[in-house]
Amino acid sequence: MAYDGGLDGANLENVKSRVLDDGRIDISFKGIHLRAQEFVHLVDKRHAKAAAVIAAQDDKAKARKPRHCVRRLETREPNIAQFKGIPRMNIAILITGSRGDVQPFIALGQTLQKDPYSHRVRICTHSVFKDFVEENGLEFYSIGGDPSKLMAYMVKNPGILPSRESVKAGDIHARRMEIAEMLDGCWRACTLAGDGITQFEMKDYLNDRDIMMHLPEPFVADAIIANPPSYAHIHIAEKLAIPLHIMFTMPWSPTGAFPHPLANVDSGKVDSKLANLFSYKRMDLLTWEGLFDLINRFREDTLMLDPITPIWGHEILPRLQVPFTYCWPEVLIPKPADWGPHITISGYWFLPLASSFKPEPALQEFLDAGPPPVYIGFGSIVVDDPEKLTQMIFDAVKKAGVRALVSKGWGNVGGTNPPDNVFLLGNVPHDWLFPRVSAVVHHGGAGTTAIGIALGKPTVIVPFFGDQPWWAAMIYRAGAGPKPVPFKELTADALAENITEALKTELQSRAEELAEKIRGEDGTKKAAEDFHKTLQMQNLSCFLCPDRVAVWRVRKTNIQLSTLAAAMLIVTDTITSDQLKLVRHKDWHTTAGSQQPISAIIGTATNTAANLISDCRQLAKELSSTPIEGSTGKSTDSDTSNDKNMERTTTHRPKQKRKAWAHFAGSVFGHSLKAPVAFFYNLANGFHNCPAFLMSDRTVRTYPPITNLSSGLSRSGKEFGFGLYDAVTGVVTQPYLGYKYAKENQHSAVGGVAKGVARGFGGLVLKSGAAVTGIPGYGFKGLEREIERWWKGSDVFLHGDPTFIMAVKDQAATREQMKKGERTRMQMMFDDSKGSGMGKRILERRVWQSYRDLRTLQSRTDYEVVQKEILDRWEMLKADTSNSL
Repeated sequence: MAYDGGLDGANLENVKSRVLDDGRIDISFKGIHLRAQEFVHLVDKRHAKAAAVIAAQDDKAKARKPRHCVRRLETREPNIAQFKGIPRMNIAILITGSRGDVQPFIALGQTLQKDPYSHRVRICTHSVFKDFVEENGLEFYSIGGDPSKLMAYMVKNPGILPSRESVKAGDIHARRMEIAEMLDGCWRACTLAGDGITQFEMKDYLNDRDIMMHLPEPFVADAIIANPPSYAHIHIAEKLAIPLHIMFTMPWSPTGAFPHPLANVDSGKVDSKLANLFSYKRMDLLTWEGLFDLINRFREDTLMLDPITPIWGHEILPRLQVPFTYCWPEVLIPKPADWGPHITISGYWFLPLASSFKPEPALQEFLDAGPPPVYIGFGSIVVDDPEKLTQMIFDAVKKAGVRALVSKGWGNVGGTNPPDNVFLLGNVPHDWLFPRVSAVVHHGGAGTTAIGIALGKPTVIVPFFGDQPWWAAMIYRAGAGPKPVPFKELTADALAENITEALKTELQSRAEELAEKIRGEDGTKKAAEDFHKTLQMQNLSCFLCPDRVAVWRVRKTNIQLSTLAAAMLIVTDTITSDQLKLVRHKDWHTTAGSQQPISAIIGTATNTAANLISDCRQLAKELSSTPIEGSTGKSTDSDTSNDKNMERTTTHRPKQKRKAWAHFAGSVFGHSLKAPVAFFYNLANGFHNCPAFLMSDRTVRTYPPITNLSSGLSRSGKEFGFGLYDAVTGVVTQPYLGYKYAKENQHSAVGGVAKGVARGFGGLVLKSGAAVTGIPGYGFKGLEREIERWWKGSDVFLHGDPTFIMAVKDQAATREQMKKGERTRMQMMFDDSKGSGMGKRILERRVWQSYRDLRTLQSRTDYEVVQKEILDRWEMLKADTSNSL
């Protein structure tokens, strides 16, 4: 399989891939031309530099004050004594995976929920973990999916590519549908009230005057923390224009220090660092190829965003320099030198459970009856033959001559009749159990590995799939465990030998040495600090209530208001609701488009072909799954029954076929209409972005996304006017800027001027091209967006959500506790939630939160004091703007 996507035409046809028995991808670089690899590396470095230039321009544009700008007030609300300068936020933590993936994020969520942050934290994961999350004091929302089925699938298919048996059994389709379900579930988790499971019945409170207090509190995420396999993260962050921070237990960012955990690299004559770097691109590409149609469908149908062209979709996270934090200690795996400042390492995250655990008497008796046993457990792994694995474990324990604690786990290992030297465990916290054992044997999950090393226990890893072989190799390299034996090669003799090896003094000493270095770390504290230190987390506060995150912005100013401040100003007739718009804290340019015109043409053709293939697949699926309705009668006459069945089949199947063909024709027609729009839009973006990507031009302008016809026409007009202006004036200004930049960075002044001249004349061509192609490109895109808003604007509600919103709206109009003027203004605030579909719903949910915050404040004794402080600060703002408000 040749790697030719996203590397700008570099010839990598000699890069070969095959699937190993442990599921990792074996990547061979034998025969690759050295000039090609150097060229690709140079191109990628240039792209990264250009992406940083565009990001810097975006930050500069956001920092630039508008015409009616005001200065940021430094005063603080006096009744918030413990305020540390960080506004309270709604943080959605998106997690897919097993319990070992969820547990570290619960520890992080607890840290974010406590002082000095006091955020509202929602763990968004599979429904099976609801009790686990809530009993640890965090809010929960179900995104769907079944992790036990995922674990069973991963044991059968350890890597990214599935086996033929899984394809034939329909496992691939089932997993894809599950991923599609979780994508939509992540969006609901970031925008809906409730827990995604419990249905709220309004009839129970219809006669209650204070119905507001019985409704689940509305939730719209102000920031997202996610692990990479949740996939929806960057797309939701783009839609809501909020900060995103990726956190994970294994490396996901390209580096030359070590290969991707799911890859086995054979570098051949290629430099090993470069081969390691390419392994990440290869794995990202393989994952993207299998999911891009689902992700684009999610973007178009659910989020109403532009699809991402298949060519460069797998490079979104590194190119946008999304902040990453990895939760392992640097003493075990140091931070690679080629990772930028947006990537940090925090140390392990531990959820303390030992203090509340009380062991059953039988377990305590077993522990007291002899020397410390060996722990053996494979957590959430589900195997096909648990009896065979159980017997293997019992035989290995007997041959090693040790006592053992065997965890049943999800695979139900251990049977019902263990030997006397074995005790079967249920759910026992590792931080309570591991100090009482001599060594640990497990599958190599990141969480189990972390707690074992942190407690100084020599570790025997039996890797099954995923990152487990990588963690096994890291532990072996650190000297804290014997050489790992993969599960498919495991025998009783091999397991007994590794247990015996782990109990040797050398390994025990090394494990204790690592534990001593790790013991002083506080991983969750550092991860929380890293999260708040990023540039995207700055300037999020409300101007009037700085302990609250800003949600609204006053039009034509940079004044940011929280839900409470906005509601207070509206009900006191200080401002009107039509003066407000939702604030955009962070713009993610996932569809900023092509880097140059040629890739724009290729990308458009690729995307059009991909849409056509997807339509054909959907047609084939609908035709092959046309239902055949059999007889439901109880007649004993088989001939009569068969005749009825045939009659129903012949009348039912043609109807379904016609429906399938009609759906196919409509989809093809729609994509055919979108193709020319995509062509001009991508071409305009190609010309617009090319100066930044090709020449590192720092004057390339950034614009807000196109959401309707008005914004599309505005963008096309600005591109035409500013594009021609920048193209002509750049011939003069670019040489001066090149000279100035060279002097500031102590480079050659002559070289700086020469580069400026090249940028000037290059920009004359490219920016003029952007100005011309931007008229049809952005104008048509605005028209497309307007049609989509009308066509898809119904935004189908889930049960409960519209009831909540409409109940609040009705209550705002009828509450006896509020003054008549306040009722009218809050009603208008709901009515001014303009737009259609999803955008309108987000506005309504923010209004709902504003109303609820106001009602909560009105129930407090210091309501009038806080109201006066907010209004006084507003008067100060008005004075600072010279009466522009």
